[in-house]
Amino acid sequence: MRKGILGSIAGLAAGAGGAWGQSPLPPVPAGDPPPPAAVGPAGEVIQANGALLPPGIGQPVPPAPVIMPPLSFGPPGDPQGLGPVSGLGPPPGPMYPNPGPYGAPMFQPAPPAPTGSGGYGGAPHWWATFDYLLFFSRAQPVHFPLLTTSAPVDQGIPGRASTLVLVGNKHLSYNPFSGGRVTAGFYGDADRRYGFEASGFLTETKSNVTDIASSPSGIPTLARPFLDSATPRAFSTLLAANPGFGSGRVVLGTSSRAWGVEGDGLLNLYRSEPGCKCTWSLDLIGGYRYFELDEDLGIRSSTTLGLPATTTPIFATGPFGILTQVGTTTTPGTTTFGGLTVQTPATILVQDMFKVTNRFNGGQLGLRTEIRYGMFTVTATGKFAIGDMNERLEITGASAVGDMTRNQFGTAFGGLYANARNIGRFSHDEFTFIPEANLNLGMNISRGLTAFLGYNFIYVDKVARPADQINPIVNSATVPFSPNYGAAGRPATLSQLFVQDSYWLMGINFGMMLRY
Repeated sequence: MRKGILGSIAGLAAGAGGAWGQSPLPPVPAGDPPPPAAVGPAGEVIQANGALLPPGIGQPVPPAPVIMPPLSFGPPGDPQGLGPVSGLGPPPGPMYPNPGPYGAPMFQPAPPAPTGSGGYGGAPHWWATFDYLLFFSRAQPVHFPLLTTSAPVDQGIPGRASTLVLVGNKHLSYNPFSGGRVTAGFYGDADRRYGFEASGFLTETKSNVTDIASSPSGIPTLARPFLDSATPRAFSTLLAANPGFGSGRVVLGTSSRAWGVEGDGLLNLYRSEPGCKCTWSLDLIGGYRYFELDEDLGIRSSTTLGLPATTTPIFATGPFGILTQVGTTTTPGTTTFGGLTVQTPATILVQDMFKVTNRFNGGQLGLRTEIRYGMFTVTATGKFAIGDMNERLEITGASAVGDMTRNQFGTAFGGLYANARNIGRFSHDEFTFIPEANLNLGMNISRGLTAFLGYNFIYVDKVARPADQINPIVNSATVPFSPNYGAAGRPATLSQLFVQDSYWLMGINFGMMLRY
């Protein structure tokens, strides 16, 4: 057994010595890789010449590992490359490796688009505009003379050779109206397709006043024409000043003011794709509209009587039965007022006032388009409202007399055109439509502020205007300052109320718009 163990050790040593004695393998030459080789079933490599190599011998050597440079995600001060989050803008270019964990991409917010919210041409979340208005309105028509003058003998009667019309037979115009308009709106959804807008405008109260006074001697003649119902084809006059009657003054004035409010829903029908150099949008407008026109026309005349006095001689019978004038008696000039006799130098006032309020309530539809090219904007809006125009007419008239020397005062119901036949308050309704057009040219001062200049036109189909409500045919029996006052059997006149006319406002506007 000892001999067997020693024999095994000797055999193992001989095998090991043979293995250590093999010559080393030649190194793989540099340059082109070895020719293609096949791998046998036992993992041996079969060379192109048929030689066999043990497994793992003769295969290409993989390249050595490369050490990557230190990570640099973004510019200095923004090593993580977060871009807009840190306020330094997006990364300068592609980064390697990906900055996320395990090589996953890191989220980076995109920079805002130039046409996004708040940018030029972008659809805003909300907006507000403030306009200054410089409007002109249609003048008030007057179809007959209201105030005349003439030579004293003609007494201001229209149609006579020396008579001139001072007020009437033409329109009473107004100077330009100043006003303001405020508009505010918003879109209620994320896509900014559905919104709401409210707007209101107001003009100042503008007046047209004619104020003419005579000298103390009653020059020039001032007269207020009318047609007496007893002789409706020939003019008569109510004298306010005349050398043979007295001195006087006439004030004729009219005023006008317009305002309105509206509330509309908005539906965006079309909007250009963001990023376009020239963008435009189209909105449908629909909602409620209120419009009000307040106007009045008043005529006030005052006359201080200067009627010539009447001198009556006084006679006495002498001792032989002969009549002898011993003196005179002077009687002041007199006239009638309200059925009473008044004397010089009493003052008589006659006043007429016509007030009309037109109030429109209705629904409206319209379209608005906005075109933006760079920093310039063009906005066009068209609306059409239909509804009810409620017309309220108030007519008042009064006359008064005052005599300071005798301490006598009195009043009477009715003036000249406003008398017992038509004094009161009246109401009437008409179906009316109101179209409106607006064109604005704007320039963006900043992304949220735009300055604009525009033109507006508003037309009202039916309104009642004060001068149209005056009936020149008057029953002189209802005029306190007439000598026929209270006379019976004189023809009555028909009330002329709610004569319809059209009205318009137009002019320029300029202001600012805030958008966000």
